[in-house]
Amino acid sequence: MKNQKRQAQSKKEKPKNSWQTYIALASMILGIIMTLQFRTQAQAGFPMFSQRSDMIKMVHELEAQRDKMERDLADKKKSLEEFERSAGSSEDVLKAMRNQLEVMRTEAGYTEVAGPGIVVEMADSPKRPSPKDDPFYFIVHDVDLSTLVNELWASGAEAISINDQRIVTTTSIRCVGPTVLINSVRMASPYKVNAIGPAKDMDGALRTPGGFMDYMAPALQQGVKVKISRFDSIEVPSFKGSMIQRYAKPRENPQN
Repeated sequence: MKNQKRQAQSKKEKPKNSWQTYIALASMILGIIMTLQFRTQAQAGFPMFSQRSDMIKMVHELEAQRDKMERDLADKKKSLEEFERSAGSSEDVLKAMRNQLEVMRTEAGYTEVAGPGIVVEMADSPKRPSPKDDPFYFIVHDVDLSTLVNELWASGAEAISINDQRIVTTTSIRCVGPTVLINSVRMASPYKVNAIGPAKDMDGALRTPGGFMDYMAPALQQGVKVKISRFDSIEVPSFKGSMIQRYAKPRENPQN
């Protein structure tokens, strides 16, 4: 009877010892796996930690970009506020634009102007050339007027007209038969050239040795008239033609 109890008790204790053995064995295997994984991560430089470091670095970079964009936006807002303050009312803006437009119109020759300057009067010779004379020196030519205009520009003229035709950048002076064509307007002797600018300088430049009067000396000897007068105020009319350009266009992305 006692032997039977002992055998029954021995059978009951056997599963308990087997269960503990399994737990110990599983723990040992798990420890070995963790050790192997740790060694593998160490040999690879701990990539999991590296990836986390890369993510942190990326976050910092994005935050820096965000901060820069916020600063740029603040600067733009500040510039806009300063522009609005400087612009003032719409009337001030329109006034400034009108003034700038008036300056550009004056420089282009579309505005009638007045100021100190000189008047140069030129006329053909009243004499008739003899068979021995060169008829070229008895009349005023387009080249004479062009030379005069160039001398006046070079000596400080700011506005010039010939017989009420404003001389601008597109003006051509050329001979057409016995007449001269200026701004597509045909004209003949006498010619009245108004030039606004430093009267003394312009007068002196025309009379200087080698200047315009010396250039006209052969014609003066044949009776061609050239008279230079200074005035405190003369008028130069506005340009009546067109400066619309069909072929010349502003360059895109001009290089210095």
